[in-house]
Amino acid sequence: MAPVEIRRIEINGIEVAVSEAGTGSRPLLLVHGFTGHRDDFIARLPELAEQGRVLAPDLRGHGSSTHTGRPESFEFEQLVDDQRALLDVLGIDRCDLLGHSFGGMVALRFALAHPERVASLILLDTAPFAPDDYDPAAFEKAGEIALAKGMARLQELVEQAARNAVDASAEDRQTDKWADVYWTHHRRRYREMDPVAYGAIGAVMLGQTSLVSRLGEIRCPTTVIVGSEDRKFLRGAEVMAAEIPGARRVIIPDAGHHPHMEHPEAWLAAIRAHRSSASAAG
Repeated sequence: MAPVEIRRIEINGIEVAVSEAGTGSRPLLLVHGFTGHRDDFIARLPELAEQGRVLAPDLRGHGSSTHTGRPESFEFEQLVDDQRALLDVLGIDRCDLLGHSFGGMVALRFALAHPERVASLILLDTAPFAPDDYDPAAFEKAGEIALAKGMARLQELVEQAARNAVDASAEDRQTDKWADVYWTHHRRRYREMDPVAYGAIGAVMLGQTSLVSRLGEIRCPTTVIVGSEDRKFLRGAEVMAAEIPGARRVIIPDAGHHPHMEHPEAWLAAIRAHRSSASAAG
């Protein structure tokens, strides 16, 4: 399998860490979600690289990318422009673009702002509006804890609450199946995140303007993927599949918010089918 290389690239006054594997002129760019990390996809990069070049950057404020500590630097417009700048620096005219969760919200906005740069689009467990069943007050409180106590303490509280829940959802039960791997990576994700980014991006995500009315503008080949148990994003996936012209929806059975880890064979099959079809379309 193709080796994974980690690069550090300067864009927009910050440094971005990027994991890269494979070769080819039109890469697949993977955009992780809120509190995510480029290594959310590390187990899949060598497999994805069998079909061509793959890039997985850390968003600003996440992982090994620059932590600016400035709330205004985490607006959607800045995150979208970071993706544009990354492609420019790497000399990439067009990419196949995958966005997971909050990263899918960034990817949608990038596709609308720079349609000429997106050859095809994969929207993974995401939505064109604020996700269902999120509590803004709880996010605000978590942001206060992140600033006052640090991201490590916030992670401990999140993990404790999830592990001690007596009314676990179907999505949470999916996490239980790979709990040791999930929570080990969860600790790393949180501890490597800018606490200012946590509060700022949480507010941006929950306060966003719906993009439903603009989904018809997306003309590139699009696949919408969602785990069958991901209750926060099932409605969003349904809406995107219905409103994006020609979009195909794939529901990954027995998976929650992380189908690429919970049911990797089905997820990889969906990605490979998308990339093959998108390559044939040009």
